[in-house]
Amino acid sequence: MRCPECKHTQKYREGTRCKKCSYQFVFRKSADGISDFAFHKMIQRLSDGGQQAFTATQFALAICRSWRAKKGALIGCGAAIVVVACIVGFGLGTVIGGFIFFLIFSMLLMVGFWRRSGLPVHKARKLMDRYHQAHPIATLADGRAFRQQTAAVDNMEDPQYAPERILVVERDDLVDMLIRNRFHLSHKTAVVSRSGYPERVFAACRAFLQNHPDTPVQVLHDASVSGFGLTAQLAADPKWAFARERLTDLGISRAALDGGSSLPWLPPDNARRDGAFSADPVKMLRAGCRVPVDYIGPKPLLGMLGAAVVGGTLLLTPEIANAVEAGVEIDYG
Repeated sequence: MRCPECKHTQKYREGTRCKKCSYQFVFRKSADGISDFAFHKMIQRLSDGGQQAFTATQFALAICRSWRAKKGALIGCGAAIVVVACIVGFGLGTVIGGFIFFLIFSMLLMVGFWRRSGLPVHKARKLMDRYHQAHPIATLADGRAFRQQTAAVDNMEDPQYAPERILVVERDDLVDMLIRNRFHLSHKTAVVSRSGYPERVFAACRAFLQNHPDTPVQVLHDASVSGFGLTAQLAADPKWAFARERLTDLGISRAALDGGSSLPWLPPDNARRDGAFSADPVKMLRAGCRVPVDYIGPKPLLGMLGAAVVGGTLLLTPEIANAVEAGVEIDYG
């Protein structure tokens, strides 16, 4: 085990606390599929060295991409084994060689299929919760950063601050991620959740729309059955009556899913099952799954949303997700 704090290496039998700096190890790589060192590096990479906040969804998907990258490395090794097996097998005889080739090739196909479609996000979330309990992740956006009345949002209470638009997002943790990364300032956008979180921002938005009724109110949501109906739900909610005439759906829209690209689909939040990479939106929506808005990391997401609020539509960019996955470092800690 390699300590993420002091880089000291020790064996598991020597204890679960670092002998050099007393860091408490959380994972055992043979059982959890990841080490504390790799986990810490992933946090640093996702947060850009502690400079950016990220959601639990972004972190869980980053863990899954790391596992998929490792599976890819195993497939590469397997391909080499196939070549050797074929040489040896055909040397023993055509029938035996063909059988060995078929057996190993079938196993590689099974592993490859899992790598393309499997998304063990439930396991990733459990690991994340374990680590967060032992070592609180300061950059994790959990939807509670602005619960206290004393927690003010930069500039929102400044009478001179005039946002060009209001962005209503589906989840509170997305609000935290966007505000903590100063999206509201860099894009002149007041960010609030469907539940009216943060309360002081919600009150400021209501007062602002009374004085500036032409301000657009854009609704951002996951690709899901409930997400597709969010704009209509807000329009029928008395709490949002002040914005009813200004609501526009930013996405993720149904049309955006028709590109034929394989996207990460997550199960319902209360489901204890894994997700899947799939290019079949009809099947996945019928199963109650969703493509989260935060399916890519903080930096590319902020850029994508910046273009969306200006352009008026959210464009899915699976090539960004593929680039992120391809860039995942494989660290065996």
